[in-house]
Amino acid sequence: MNVLLSTIILIVGLWSFLLYTSNRRYFDRITKGMQAFDCEALVTVAIPARNEELHIQECVQSLLKQKHRNLEILVLDDNSTDATASLVLAMQQKDSRIRLISGKPLEEGWRGKLFAMQQLYEASKGSYILFSDADTRHTPDSISYGLALLDSQKGAMISGYPKQIARNLSIEVLVSVMLFNPALFVPFRFQATLQWPFFSMAIGQYLLIKRETLASLGGFELIKGQICDDVALARLCAKRGHRQLFAPMQRALQCEMFTSFSQGWKSLERSINGVVKQGLLGFLLILLIVLVLLLLSFAPILGVVYGVLACSDQAFLYPFLGSTVGCLLLFTTWKRCATYFGFSSQAGRFGPVTILLVVLMYLNGLVLRLSGKGFIWKGRIIS
Repeated sequence: MNVLLSTIILIVGLWSFLLYTSNRRYFDRITKGMQAFDCEALVTVAIPARNEELHIQECVQSLLKQKHRNLEILVLDDNSTDATASLVLAMQQKDSRIRLISGKPLEEGWRGKLFAMQQLYEASKGSYILFSDADTRHTPDSISYGLALLDSQKGAMISGYPKQIARNLSIEVLVSVMLFNPALFVPFRFQATLQWPFFSMAIGQYLLIKRETLASLGGFELIKGQICDDVALARLCAKRGHRQLFAPMQRALQCEMFTSFSQGWKSLERSINGVVKQGLLGFLLILLIVLVLLLLSFAPILGVVYGVLACSDQAFLYPFLGSTVGCLLLFTTWKRCATYFGFSSQAGRFGPVTILLVVLMYLNGLVLRLSGKGFIWKGRIIS
């Protein structure tokens, strides 16, 4: 058993090193020397906003400073109970590019954000639509950078991780669960060509898509009941033959996803469970992944134990070497990945803790889902 456990740690460490190295080279290749795309097309920036009075002004103001001037900014007030609507209305009176849309009551069968995105799509006029969350802050090159990547890579939709802002280390370590994708899961270099729905990835903070692509999908109707709207859209694009891409977006925008650890926990456990495929086969696969992740989160401790035992029993020498080398490969890679995506080196050192948090959020979310309690987000129950 000790040989098996240490071998698993070694294999995962090697896989992580090779995967991230490949992903990093791909990201560097597609973004190296990126020039602004000379495009005069109308771009619609679509922002679903539900109780976003703390963020909406800074978000919209950052978008008004875009170098790409031909744009409209649509903000859908999704039945907010705070000052979101009045703040947007005040900005609308000063700049004609801004338009406030009053959201309709949530219709049966729809998830809240997807219903808001559908209404934004129906109201939009642009040849391109950039869906962005209200808690983002865009650089002046944000839109032109996304358009350039979309054009150079011949894509229909592009998304990517912004630079994440966190108020303290605990929130930053929690948010860094997103590193699971580039460091352990998705081979982005090959996914760009193969377009496997299973590996399709997106994040709602920056989601730029051609209008003609979204129209051919029928808007969001086919995924209206999905929990994880962004990944669901990416998977649908891949299934329907539309090239969806993922790229680093740190230079395009930044985002403070959560203001507290508990807020982040509730959101991420919902997203993690929303991405997971249902059914017996999916459950068995996830169970295997959960067991491996638990092993990885305690791998450094296990390596120390093997090292102590190896001092008196040579039978533990291979488990010690295998687990130690595996840990070094995995968590050095995790730190490199964290630094690349704008996290602090301090947060990057907490890879084992972050991996354990992934497991705990999934398990807690599974209990909520199976018990029928569901997830509560933005005042709505998501079952």
